Amino acid sequence: MKKQFFSAVVMMMPFLGAAQGAVTDSVKTDSVVKKNIFSGSINYQSALHYFGRVDSMKSSGVFPVLGYEFKNGIYAQGTAVFVQNATTPLTYMGASVEAGYKFPEKKHFEGNVFVSKFIYQDQSLLVQSALQAQTGVNLTYKNKYVNVNGGADLKFSDQTDIGVTAGIDHLFVKKINKWKKSAIAAMPSATVYAGTQQFSNTHIQKENVLGIPVTQQRTEEVKQFTILAYEFSAPVVLVVGKLNAYVIPSFVIPQNLIVIKDRPDLSERGGNLFYVTVGMGFRL
Repeated sequence: MKKQFFSAVVMMMPFLGAAQGAVTDSVKTDSVVKKNIFSGSINYQSALHYFGRVDSMKSSGVFPVLGYEFKNGIYAQGTAVFVQNATTPLTYMGASVEAGYKFPEKKHFEGNVFVSKFIYQDQSLLVQSALQAQTGVNLTYKNKYVNVNGGADLKFSDQTDIGVTAGIDHLFVKKINKWKKSAIAAMPSATVYAGTQQFSNTHIQKENVLGIPVTQQRTEEVKQFTILAYEFSAPVVLVVGKLNAYVIPSFVIPQNLIVIKDRPDLSERGGNLFYVTVGMGFRL
């Protein structure tokens, strides 16, 4: 089952990073000066899933992250993935590396483009559809009432899947006067995820061949674009100088789970899921 967990973790990384980064980047406790930034964090997620899709192992994960952003907007970061569950102790599963470009911030707009590559600890753990790389773009329209977020990505495996996200959030910031350059922030958000899912659909088909009834088994490759999940989260971040700590309670509602009647082992397992991400980091 490790192969499924790792794919789920790395596919969610851009969304996890966006949730943390949107808050930490927005807590400005002094004048904004564009400069090179070295950052790092350690993160724990209580339940691993792929848009609410899980399996019976009920794994959690730990993700150390290191990154560097140049003042011109070019950035790179690396994430290691450690997974644990009732039958497996905390185990290194692999890593992801991401490079991208953050657009210059305008009055109401910000965003980035990125490309990610995933490095697996053991190639024998991969399934045919294991994720190999991902690229995409994220955009945010900011105003004093509600921020509107959108994004699109391509996920590359033996086939290519398209992903689309849309959401809203609002940032609340409170400076802490007794601590220099400190603040606490919350950013409740709602997001909908959509994308293609590719799978095989096997069925029995009756045909007439030269007037003789013949029963044949047909296998069709299905590629459908559909809503994958709705998610609600409320990141809370404490910034003290160059350090930050955060907790992100989240509730995900999966949609359109694939059910293959004659192959329950290949059907998607999932349901409404509450999970928490906690972490701490630095920005130098």
